[in-house]
Amino acid sequence: MSHMDPIASPSLDARCAFHPETTATAACQRCGTFVCHHCLQWARDGRRYCGACAARALPPQASREDRFLANLVDSFVVFVPFIVGLVAMAITDELTGQEVLSIPLLLGGILGSLLLCGWQIYYAATNGQSLGKRWRHIRVVRMDGSHVSIARILLLRNLLPGILNQVLCVFGLADAICIFREDRRCIHDYLADTQVIQVPEHERTGTPSYRG
Repeated sequence: MSHMDPIASPSLDARCAFHPETTATAACQRCGTFVCHHCLQWARDGRRYCGACAARALPPQASREDRFLANLVDSFVVFVPFIVGLVAMAITDELTGQEVLSIPLLLGGILGSLLLCGWQIYYAATNGQSLGKRWRHIRVVRMDGSHVSIARILLLRNLLPGILNQVLCVFGLADAICIFREDRRCIHDYLADTQVIQVPEHERTGTPSYRG
């Protein structure tokens, strides 16, 4: 079922509850109120409702523990295949003394890391999640609840904070400390106009595709 139910028949001549002069194009799935396209609003759960329901549809913010664990996983998971490849290469070289046999192991590790990196980007682009966030059932959305673009995630949530951390050595620490604010938003969240929320229970099965 769609998040906004379309009017079944134009003959109903339903009018927007907030703009009586305008023909309604959808009915809010939460309350059934007829609304026009202009009255649809993004809620923090990533769906569009009438204004009143959008204000009430506020899923919990991701916990600090979940954000920490997700970030911990994301910081290391991409490098695991490469590290495994290096260790296997060193062991093979030590046992056989032939470097030519160990090179495929290193290349395999590099390829594995590249694949995991691509997987991270794919999940971030489709539903605002990384592998760590997917594990902890949390996702990144815009402050209005809408889908966050991959460009915003890569440039404003990752690249820009990385550059600032190189210029201002204390930026990384300040960024992390901000998670203890009441809204649990770090500086990189403010830079990208994003927040991290819990994924609703009904979306945690299968492979959800987060659409804006």
